[in-house]
Amino acid sequence: MNKIITTVLTTSLLFAGINNALADEATTKVDPSDLTKVNTAVSISMANNGASKLTGSLGFGYKNGQMGMTTLEGQLDDEGRYSDSRLQYFHVFNIGGDVIPRAALSIDIIDNQSFTTAAAGGLAMFQTPMESLTFYGRAAVLGGQYKDNFADYMGESNTDIFGGMGAAYAVWKPGSDGSYFYISPEYTYLGGDIETTTTKITLFAATPMSADGKRWGQLKFESSDISMKSNAKNEGGTDNVVSIAYKVFF
Repeated sequence: MNKIITTVLTTSLLFAGINNALADEATTKVDPSDLTKVNTAVSISMANNGASKLTGSLGFGYKNGQMGMTTLEGQLDDEGRYSDSRLQYFHVFNIGGDVIPRAALSIDIIDNQSFTTAAAGGLAMFQTPMESLTFYGRAAVLGGQYKDNFADYMGESNTDIFGGMGAAYAVWKPGSDGSYFYISPEYTYLGGDIETTTTKITLFAATPMSADGKRWGQLKFESSDISMKSNAKNEGGTDNVVSIAYKVFF
């Protein structure tokens, strides 16, 4: 992991620790289906391509009632080598509306073998007349740089990136035990001398595995269509990944 990610992580965790001490001591029932809620949790996942991922999040509160969360995840490939990582700060606002009760802002730093980007975006919750069905919308703008070896492979010297992403989530809770499902279409555009577009569909299911609702099993299917273009090359393909995860909330 490069120095900028390490520095931001250290600062964020210190900031989170300070504000955690100021948070309200009251606790609420864990509801992972609500994408605008913060939590403190650890999860580990394994994918059919041999990749493994470890994710940790630290949730905390402010005296004004707003909530924040710092998340760090890292992934190894099938040979145990570093593949990619993500660092996120997530800040939730309680709007209190009947249709949009909560919204959040986020800052993400993503690093992988092809590029490093920073993104600033927002997420909003949209309630429906059906208590079991909720929609979420997310959008972000981003910038960064392609890695030199990837730029060389694509035949370009300019590594600058600009772009954006958008995603929607339809979350369904069919029963009373908290189990939920969601489907999410997502589109990401990375522009510059190298142009990369990714269209992804995610199917996700999760169910509690303990009576206290703090241990969860998760199943995810992701299908991604990827296109990479430069003056020298035009490549693309489809990547299908199935992964299972075990998540513990604290």
